[in-house]
Amino acid sequence: DRATGSQRWESILHAGGFPPNRDMHPKSTHANGTVACDDQRLFIGFLHDDAITAYAVDFEGNKLWERVIGPFRSKFGYAPSPVVYKSTVIFAADNMGGGYLAALDRATGEIVWRKQRPAVSTYSSPVVANVGGRDQLLISGCDLVSSFDPATGEPLWSCPGTAEATCGTIVWNDSLVFAAGGYPDRQVIAVAADGSGQEVWSNNTKVYEPSMVVVGDQLYAVNDEGVAFCWDAATGERRWQQRLGGSFSASPVVCNGLIYAINDRAELFVFRATPEQYEQVAHNQLGDDAFATPSICDGRIYLRVGENSKGRREMLYCIGAKTDE
Repeated sequence: DRATGSQRWESILHAGGFPPNRDMHPKSTHANGTVACDDQRLFIGFLHDDAITAYAVDFEGNKLWERVIGPFRSKFGYAPSPVVYKSTVIFAADNMGGGYLAALDRATGEIVWRKQRPAVSTYSSPVVANVGGRDQLLISGCDLVSSFDPATGEPLWSCPGTAEATCGTIVWNDSLVFAAGGYPDRQVIAVAADGSGQEVWSNNTKVYEPSMVVVGDQLYAVNDEGVAFCWDAATGERRWQQRLGGSFSASPVVCNGLIYAINDRAELFVFRATPEQYEQVAHNQLGDDAFATPSICDGRIYLRVGENSKGRREMLYCIGAKTDE
């Protein structure tokens, strides 16, 4: 319950058949992705039995359908979150056995289209953006920034860049898309979204795990090593950089001109989205560790952190003004 934090339901979708620890990254779990939703259903994908299976449940936790999308050879686990587009929900599954994108009918789970991707392990989530005058399905990784028609899966354009392995989700403004990686290469890149696939600017900053954010005319990032950056989105000129401290896995989020970023030690940094200089508004300790990106809804911020003082516990915090709900 968003107002009280009390648990309403729990639904077990699958048990067993998960990758062994040797095939998982130390930060990885068997539930890395974020749930996507429409006005009736929740959607999520899991790796088990050497394949990606998609699930849909209703708002009471009842399973509506499940669908095996395809095989998956794990290197560090399965990371991408699905994205809803019109009557479909789209999953990415890049892996060293042969990657793919697949769109499933939201109501039935039937596969609407499926497109092969290179046989490379990478971890970014797909996103649908209306940019360059049309809807585009965007994803990075496999040494490419790629765009597809979300209705059919047909390629629209691609641009060499980022890295073989990326984790962050692409962000965009009216005319550019921005991606970052990664491993083994490091790059932040801006690509024209007009169909040309032309690189506009790039630099060799490593922003591997966290996604970036666009606010106004600026592009902001907090990289894995705990350094915050601000670049001019049009030119790539660096406006400022500031070491925050600690390492970061979770992505920053923005609300009302403020950027919220939580590091692996569960320190939450709040700073203004301004190109002039780094301006910190708040710095709070919320637990012992944190790897999940904060979520913002109706003026409240929700954070999932771990605490170890009384044995391992997962805690969910809601921060914001109290109401009479």
